[in-house]
Amino acid sequence: MRYAVISIGSNSCRLLIATRDSNQWKIEHHDIRGTRLGQDVASSRKLAPAAIERTLEAVREFAGLGRRADKLFVIGTCALRDASNAADFVQQTRELTGTDLQILTAEEEARASFAGASWGLQRNVAVEFLRPSTICVADIGGGSTELAIGSPEKKPTDVASLPLGAVSLTERFFRHDPPTAEELSGCRTAVRLTFEAIDSRVRPRGAIVLVGGTADTAARMLNAYDSDSVVGIARMQLDDLQDLLSLTSSLSTARRKSLHGLPESRADIFPAGLIIVEELARQAGAREVLITESDLLLGYLMSDAT
Repeated sequence: MRYAVISIGSNSCRLLIATRDSNQWKIEHHDIRGTRLGQDVASSRKLAPAAIERTLEAVREFAGLGRRADKLFVIGTCALRDASNAADFVQQTRELTGTDLQILTAEEEARASFAGASWGLQRNVAVEFLRPSTICVADIGGGSTELAIGSPEKKPTDVASLPLGAVSLTERFFRHDPPTAEELSGCRTAVRLTFEAIDSRVRPRGAIVLVGGTADTAARMLNAYDSDSVVGIARMQLDDLQDLLSLTSSLSTARRKSLHGLPESRADIFPAGLIIVEELARQAGAREVLITESDLLLGYLMSDAT
């Protein structure tokens, strides 16, 4: 049976088409559009008209493909959780897709990301890196970061959602292009304090596994994905990610757009996303992280849709 899911996030809109046969999943197609639905939501608590139009255009395009599947699902995350005018957007999405949009709770998002990441890890040799202990799956998005901690063979035991997103942090701290040293320091301090304030049960620990646009972009920029893996898996040193942060934060957005592997729609927010990665790893005492392409979308299908 073929399933399709459209995910509407704070920075991008994505489509996944996958098939399930005898409880075995196979990813057939994945696509992404940078739509920035979360533009100014952190400050205004409203979806901007231009952001709505960009996102609906991507939804319209993806729905044409998604309706060819046996089942089509549409999900939304942080921007739609936070915006006071989300109801109008939800109705317009239903008219375009013929499917109700499910706005995931932060906990549902974290658990789905954990399920998707665990599936990918267990189908690659990189799982050897994880034995025998715990993984912390971090989904770094445009408006929030979800954490889920547990064994990769089981459901997570602890989850949390933090108000740390690449879009919201960029809008809050960066006034210059490129950002000044003071702006970068202010952003890093805010991220660090947020991590230090969370309950000890959900403090990052174990092997750090990253999903989401920031992590995927970093892996592509550094050509880190294992070409032999069943699902894209990258094992990256924190030092390399810190070097990437130093490079990209020193360049203007226009110059970043010319860098290999960095999408134009992510160029302005990429340094803020990397700061979240850096502080996350620091909290866990980790010198390396895993990145997997298998994430929220497949996890949603595995956990809830079928």
